[in-house]
Amino acid sequence: MDMTAIGVVVVTRRREFFETGFSVLNDVRGEVFQHVEIDADIDYAPAQSVSNPVYREACDKAVRFLAARRERLAIKVIQADSLEAAFDKITAAPTPGGCQIGMLFIDYADPLYDGISPQEIDQQLASFHARLQEAAVPALCSSFSTAVFTSPHQNRIRYQPMEYIECILPADRAVLQTELLCLWMDFLELSYVNRRAKTDTRGLRRNTLAGFLTGFLSGRAGSDWLGFYFTGSLVSNLISYFEVEAKRLGALVLRGPSEHSLACGAMANWQLYKKPFAVIVTSGMIDEFRGTLANLREARAKGFIVCAENRASQWFAFQGTISRDEDTRAVLQARGIAYVYMEDAGKIAEDLRRAVALYDAGQGPVVLLATQAVLDAGDEPDPALFAPALKECPAAPDAAMQDVLQDVMRIINQGPERLLWQCGPMDEEELALTLSIAERAGIALTDSLTHPGSVPKYRDGKRIPNYLGTLAVYGYSPRVYNYLHTRDKLNPQSQQCLFFMKSKLGQVSTPFSEGRLKRNLSIVQLTRNAAHMSPFTDHGLVMDYRSFLRHVERHLDVSPALRERRCRLMASVPDTPSDVASKLPATPMSPNYFFARLNHLVEKLIVERAYDYTGLYDVGRCGISAIRNVARTRRGFSGWYGRALMGDALQATLSVAYTSGTNVVAFIGDGAKGLVPDILPSFIENALNYPDRMRKNFTVFYFMNGGHSVISTYQERILFNRTSRQMRLVNLMSADWEEDICGLEVCARTLDSFDADMLAEALQKPGRINLFSVVVGHNNEGDGISLATATGWQRDEMHSEPAAVADAAPLIA
Repeated sequence: MDMTAIGVVVVTRRREFFETGFSVLNDVRGEVFQHVEIDADIDYAPAQSVSNPVYREACDKAVRFLAARRERLAIKVIQADSLEAAFDKITAAPTPGGCQIGMLFIDYADPLYDGISPQEIDQQLASFHARLQEAAVPALCSSFSTAVFTSPHQNRIRYQPMEYIECILPADRAVLQTELLCLWMDFLELSYVNRRAKTDTRGLRRNTLAGFLTGFLSGRAGSDWLGFYFTGSLVSNLISYFEVEAKRLGALVLRGPSEHSLACGAMANWQLYKKPFAVIVTSGMIDEFRGTLANLREARAKGFIVCAENRASQWFAFQGTISRDEDTRAVLQARGIAYVYMEDAGKIAEDLRRAVALYDAGQGPVVLLATQAVLDAGDEPDPALFAPALKECPAAPDAAMQDVLQDVMRIINQGPERLLWQCGPMDEEELALTLSIAERAGIALTDSLTHPGSVPKYRDGKRIPNYLGTLAVYGYSPRVYNYLHTRDKLNPQSQQCLFFMKSKLGQVSTPFSEGRLKRNLSIVQLTRNAAHMSPFTDHGLVMDYRSFLRHVERHLDVSPALRERRCRLMASVPDTPSDVASKLPATPMSPNYFFARLNHLVEKLIVERAYDYTGLYDVGRCGISAIRNVARTRRGFSGWYGRALMGDALQATLSVAYTSGTNVVAFIGDGAKGLVPDILPSFIENALNYPDRMRKNFTVFYFMNGGHSVISTYQERILFNRTSRQMRLVNLMSADWEEDICGLEVCARTLDSFDADMLAEALQKPGRINLFSVVVGHNNEGDGISLATATGWQRDEMHSEPAAVADAAPLIA
């Protein structure tokens, strides 16, 4: 549409601000602006600009630039004391469509607007432009067409606004007039002179790949899928359309400080909630996913990872990973990662059909290596790609498996007296069946280092009596150790049997050596993958866990006497910390002391106030201590899964905080914190986009013990070596601070003692982010770091016969 004039809106109540802007316009009017109309409420007078060499240089360059232009534009300046008043003036004009609203200059340096946040200004501007659109008033709305001047502020947290250019009102008028001139000329150059901006009036251009990703995932999961991206030039158009479509379809799109953080978020949400995903990154960034890419494959996570890539024929492309010297496809193949190289825009449909087949194979994420031609393609994707997948029915056990099932049922129904199930990740139906069977048969239950909370200690606020703790290479619970041992010796195979459910029985599963697993333990293992059946397994079941549970339920026949004996054996192992360190308030606090007190507080909140949380546990001593000692109410996410990558759990908090229906508590060591980017900036950026998602409580405990504590314990307790420089870390103490942002209360504190009242309030307050740096010392006592720590001098004496469970000794205040 041809416009007769450009509308310049000035929102201010101050005469000096308006007159300064008017003087700038007079200085550069020339032949381009042949007519200037003023509609102002302020009683202004024409004012001369202040003489200044920088301003004069800017004026000369502006006039020279404008003189070379052929455009002839009229200007209408509309001044009002608020956006609402400006809207009323614009729409009250006899021909509101005869003027295109262009540049907005807003003066919020007025004391009336003290404390206004960028988010609030963004919302005001978005509403203003939406109302103009509804009123059919043409307007050029872009990030460079609005400038907002505010007073100086000292906020600790700063972020880029989306709807305007941020300006702090200068005290010097010469600086202000030069800044106003630069803003005006930038606007003209980027809008009215820019041919690209003039010719493209179609709005957001369709993108084939974005349409496929959003349409396919919505077809499979409704709105219950996640989008992640880290921007880059080649993928920026793809991301723009992807984000708009995802919002329309109701799916979350989250960001992080690195490509690796996106993979961590995808990993945690697949494990906890089975959310499929799409991750978009730019050229060469496939390497930035670290070992988390392999963890996604091991978890059989369903999703797509889009990486920009060069043409194979291109001569050593910048950031390319396919060239005469290397080929990332060979790396992906070696890792067992499915991929599709999408080089030809004419073959997109064929490539996407292959991608769908790989996705449905369920072997992990599918990497799409896409060239610029493919990334920029704008055709409609084939709707046939969005057809629902055929449901897979679990295969019935064959005759050989039926024989194994009979043997396993004999073990469950007839003995031995000690049965312990280590359970992998379960859905709600599987957990309910497992708990019911365990209660009726007297089976002890454990979770694991890689899947903490697969069986929680509490469910719906009630204690699960059959839950003994954690069994793992690190962090196994004393109750589990004492259940499996008598006088520090493993009970005979005839007296106990271990079940590993939904497990490949890797080294991480137990603290026992391969020899002891083979010779000293009776083992039942259930897995759906026959290749994962261990050499230590005595009774191997290759089948679906839910089918197994239903079979057990149908054939369960445990005598009351056997169930009673099994329950007495479980009750005979006390559920109290026996080490002195857990009761001693030394400075710095020992991990034993802090986690014993924290568990006491958390259990009290669970029982008395229905506290519920999702835990995230990073790789390190304090992550182990949290898994071992702090009661859980549901499944959590463990960085120990797969490659055991330090920092994965911390980076996963960025998305779990927005997808979890509960409070979130993360336990992060100083080693993990130092290895990955700070989460707070990305956390707040996500909050700006999804403010309603953070009405819960989010707490991160950073544990500062100044070293890689697990390695130190290995050196000191196992090898009897001294701590050396390789284990040392440097902690920087920061001052406590609090700030409100986006409706969230952010609280950062350093804790060198345990304050139960403060923590009880902090953990429950909704809409609050707690960043607690906990100062702890290093020790080698307990917490299941190795079997050697299970028999230390601080341990309570264990009786050979079942005895009543004693009450916990009171903690020293």
